[in-house]
Amino acid sequence: MNQTVSQALARKWRPRDFDSLVGQAHVVKALSHALDNQRLHHAYLFTGTRGVGKTTIARILARAVNCEQGISRTPCGKCQACVEISQGRFVDLLEVDAATNTRVDEMRALLENAMYALTAGRYKVYVIDEVHMLSTSAFNAMLKTLEEPPGHVLFILATTDPQKIPATVLSRCLQFALRQLPPDQLADHLAHILTEEQIAFEPGALRLLAKAARGSVRDALSLTDQAIAYSAGHVGEETVRTMLGAVDQQVVHQLLQALAQGDGKALLELSNALATASAPFGAILDELAAIAYRLSVAHFAGGLDADDPDQAALQNLQGAFGAEDLQLIYQIATHARAELHLAPEEAIGFSMALVRMLAFKPGGQVAVAGSAAPASAKAFAPVAPKASVPVQPVKAEVPQAVPLATRPAPPPAPTPSLPDNFDESPPWDTADDLPVAQAKPAAPAPTLPAVHAQSASGDLPSAANWPQVSQEVPAKGLTRQALVQAELVEANRDGDVLQIVLRTAIKAYTEPSMVTRLEAALGQYYGSTVRLQMQFGEAQQTAHAVQSETRRQALEGAKQALQEDPFLKDIQNLMGATVVSGSERTLSNTGPADI
Repeated sequence: MNQTVSQALARKWRPRDFDSLVGQAHVVKALSHALDNQRLHHAYLFTGTRGVGKTTIARILARAVNCEQGISRTPCGKCQACVEISQGRFVDLLEVDAATNTRVDEMRALLENAMYALTAGRYKVYVIDEVHMLSTSAFNAMLKTLEEPPGHVLFILATTDPQKIPATVLSRCLQFALRQLPPDQLADHLAHILTEEQIAFEPGALRLLAKAARGSVRDALSLTDQAIAYSAGHVGEETVRTMLGAVDQQVVHQLLQALAQGDGKALLELSNALATASAPFGAILDELAAIAYRLSVAHFAGGLDADDPDQAALQNLQGAFGAEDLQLIYQIATHARAELHLAPEEAIGFSMALVRMLAFKPGGQVAVAGSAAPASAKAFAPVAPKASVPVQPVKAEVPQAVPLATRPAPPPAPTPSLPDNFDESPPWDTADDLPVAQAKPAAPAPTLPAVHAQSASGDLPSAANWPQVSQEVPAKGLTRQALVQAELVEANRDGDVLQIVLRTAIKAYTEPSMVTRLEAALGQYYGSTVRLQMQFGEAQQTAHAVQSETRRQALEGAKQALQEDPFLKDIQNLMGATVVSGSERTLSNTGPADI
């Protein structure tokens, strides 16, 4: 009993000439001119991802140079050479899979065969697929032959990873980079094939198949074969969507509608329904980003593409989002897609991405379940990932809570608690640690008397202004650390000599070498000779202690303001969220980080 086995579409519809090749016009043009003008190179290298036509072009080129009708871009396809090449049994066409023939001995045997005379064709063609898999010794063995092969030999190399090919080999080949095909072109090609095969199809199904193929013609045809078998001969959109596990566009449009309306409750209900259905959250985020891109292009191009299959659905969304909204949706969707695996569950990561799109919406209004949208949510700026609120430089008392939307902006030049030139270099950085320049005077700290130490006026440091003076002295590294960690005990002037006594809780700062450097720095600051005495003991009124207390008070004020913020309360009520203890940060400009 005779049995007929159907041939796979990828094999049946493999192009036999350049005219039937889909895409790669830049390669076809160059090779066609070379064939028509008889200007052939001895070695070609085709690069590109899987299924874009590297081996197919190599076989077409082999037919073109060996056709009995003569060398041309259009082989006849009927002569003995063309037929045998198509069937893979042409004696002078050697196809080698470098992935399984990587050793140098195999390459040498192959090259020795190149020296023999032709058997049936005009050229002896070597097609080496996945050439990047050859060993270094094998590459070295073929270099000489590849550079100066016999006149009847033609090398055609193909690879998906040209970065692994030695530069010495690349320099001996003409290189052609094959491109992935766009989905529209792939869908048209599939429509042509299915029409010729007399198989019913829906255009939406072909678009899904073309998109899933990611630019590979072979993958697109393999998926089409699978769809034909899955759908029993009728390639329908819903059937293909089920087969591929693709995202329903209607669900994505519903999510965007909820975002446009600021409906947090509807958004979370949709997210929960998708979680129950085990939806592909990564693919949904990809679709959200893709639609945001298309709407952004339409926003600046003046309208949607007339050929867009989703034009009617997207037309309703186009006016619902501004340019800033679309940029925000795209950015959050792409970032959440990359970070989805970091979430406790994919469903949680997806839900939080949707809530961020809603919460950060510029000038938007969030509809919170069970209550009206708060006034502070009508115009708010995106909140930093860590719970942070801007605060003014604080005094000893704790500030009263002020809502985010009504809180006054900080003044243009806030008064710092410590000067701007606060040195944060590590204690071990002792290079260039002697004073080199006069530091600029700084504004007074809010918790200290407004006293300016002037380097050449003869003023003496006091316990009140020493924390500020110790910051103005031009010093770096360990010298700076010793100053900010020291407390002034006594200061007096004996003629032209300034005598200062400091106390520090760090034993190393009392060493003679450190005292010498401190005297030099203080002498430059005051413009006179300084005699310094360092004592070891408990130090309290230091620059470091003052700054630490100021920042502690600022942080306490920030925590208090954060607890009373109405917008944060709404987010906590909506999501059941809590502020992680220790994550609070101030955004004030009251001074540098702690030493």
